[in-house]
Amino acid sequence: MTRLRKWAGIAVIGLVLLAVLAAVLLPSLVNLDRYRSLLAQRIGRMVGREVTLGALRVSLWQGIGAEATGVQVSQAPGFGSEPFLTAEAMRVRVHFLPLLQGQVKVASAVLDRPRIRLVRARDGRWSVDDLFKSHPVPPPVRPPAEGARPGKAPLLAGFVLSEVSVRSGEIVLMELGQPATDVLTLADVDLTLREENPTEPIDLRLRARLGGVASGQIEATARIVPGDKGGVGLDASTFLKEVEFKTWSAPGREGLTLSGPVSGEVRVTGPLARPAFSGTLDLKAAALRIGEAFQKPAGEEARITFQGEREDPGVRFTKLVVVCRDTTVDGTLQIPDLKTPRVTFTATSPRVNLDRLMAPPKQAWLFPGEAWAAARERETPKARESSLGAQGRLSIGELKYRGLTWGAVSAEIRYQGGLLQLSEIQADFMKGRLVAKSEVDLRPKTPSVSLSARLEKVATEPLVKALAAGSWKLTSELSSENQVKFVGLTLPDILGSASGGGSIQLGPGRLTDYLPLDRLAEVVMPVLAAQGVRVRMNEFEKLTGTYTLENGILRTKDATLTKAEGTVTASGALGLLDSSLNFDVVAKLGRATVEAKLAGTTAQPIVIPKLGRYQRKIEGELDKALPGGQSQGLKDLLKGLFGR
Repeated sequence: MTRLRKWAGIAVIGLVLLAVLAAVLLPSLVNLDRYRSLLAQRIGRMVGREVTLGALRVSLWQGIGAEATGVQVSQAPGFGSEPFLTAEAMRVRVHFLPLLQGQVKVASAVLDRPRIRLVRARDGRWSVDDLFKSHPVPPPVRPPAEGARPGKAPLLAGFVLSEVSVRSGEIVLMELGQPATDVLTLADVDLTLREENPTEPIDLRLRARLGGVASGQIEATARIVPGDKGGVGLDASTFLKEVEFKTWSAPGREGLTLSGPVSGEVRVTGPLARPAFSGTLDLKAAALRIGEAFQKPAGEEARITFQGEREDPGVRFTKLVVVCRDTTVDGTLQIPDLKTPRVTFTATSPRVNLDRLMAPPKQAWLFPGEAWAAARERETPKARESSLGAQGRLSIGELKYRGLTWGAVSAEIRYQGGLLQLSEIQADFMKGRLVAKSEVDLRPKTPSVSLSARLEKVATEPLVKALAAGSWKLTSELSSENQVKFVGLTLPDILGSASGGGSIQLGPGRLTDYLPLDRLAEVVMPVLAAQGVRVRMNEFEKLTGTYTLENGILRTKDATLTKAEGTVTASGALGLLDSSLNFDVVAKLGRATVEAKLAGTTAQPIVIPKLGRYQRKIEGELDKALPGGQSQGLKDLLKGLFGR
């Protein structure tokens, strides 16, 4: 027994020494470099890219395996010269016993420190689109003939994958031509993929740290299930944890910036070719800005909830809920083709308060005053192009903006190439009705707007109050037809560029505390009273007129205020920017006719009576009393007094 143990011990020691000797000497005896170019070519044909491999060597430590250094996969044409993928090394371990049966069953494959560069072109294409296309797989390439070896199985026959790992990887997401400071990166990427059997599901686990314009953690789990006719199945979840954006501008979305913490979850299930998805994105702790018109500071409610499915080549959101502050919009969204963004949608909301959603304007939205006497010079920068297209319908139960309230708002919306069209706009407005259509050209840096609107029996008193037009009050009902074009976002720009025209009609009403009318009454009423006519100038049965607009100057030839005693007509111009007045007024009330000139501004009106008949009679008497031109000085004085 002792001798048996001795020989057994010697045998074990011998086997160990042989294994150590094989592990040390075999890698130097097996030359894998002669397979390097063949293997690189085969992989390259499979993915449709140029692939290069560094040194190859075999290893027997911890199992039979091989290692390739300097792995590199080229970038797709048109997406820059930097490689799509680089890795310091790739190590592969295989099971020994399956080799005896002609199978290569990979126990593990590890990719060390890979760097993947994902690039998006301005037309929406990604640098990985070609990798998802099918490439013809060539037959196994045999190495150069070195003499047949009995029992040797084909190199890639029966390939089975057990586990793949990525360690300390980095993924860079960027826009083509974008500054390096604006890229989003996934750093310290650790990925594990396991498959026990070719017919069993593949389990995937990912963990990474966000870098570049953001910080935080992203985690993902997935199970990929082999399918038959239905194709490969997928059940995946992605979690954003303590993700904080510094100041990130979304690729292809000029003017959209996000900063601050974001959390969320996305789940994808179903066939890989047409999966369903759902998720939530919580933006409460983040600050969001879209251009100069919209901003949401950090700490105010904001959340996006969605669900939908992929419809190759597009995507459809069967439910999309956007919550921002006290506004909720619920709708659907469809993008028929992701390569050519064209969106169809429906959106509904019980109430929207634009004062809560939009950024504070650069100028207070007041009635035109002398503070706007000089509108800033408008630039005409190069127009911006956009490939995004959208069409849909919007319905809002109640819409509020700067003291104005619209009810039962509905509109058809169409957007293409920077041109926004709103048709069939309808709303309940100030106890009346609004029907309108509009077109907004967003291609220039300063947008231009054309608007056609019809108002039906709108209450004027709350309208004047909401516009903060001053302390005056107008109690009546307004009906009007308007066609207006303007350029700009601030009220001085809008008023200074406004052009168009229309007509207005006011029903029975009263205008009080309006300084230009009060000054006119102070001049006209004594003249009327001297002729036995007593009226209240601020009351009327009807006010009608047509107007034209040109570069912020409103002109009318037939503004007519109708009263029981007669009419007051006005023709002239009102400067919308500086509130300047230049009107000729004729009051025909009772048997009296009075003419006057209305000048100055709405804040400081000047009324000059035009007493032409009396002036001419006095001038005639002066010529008789002071012949030889001696009366000219007194005539000039009369012109100043009578306004002629």
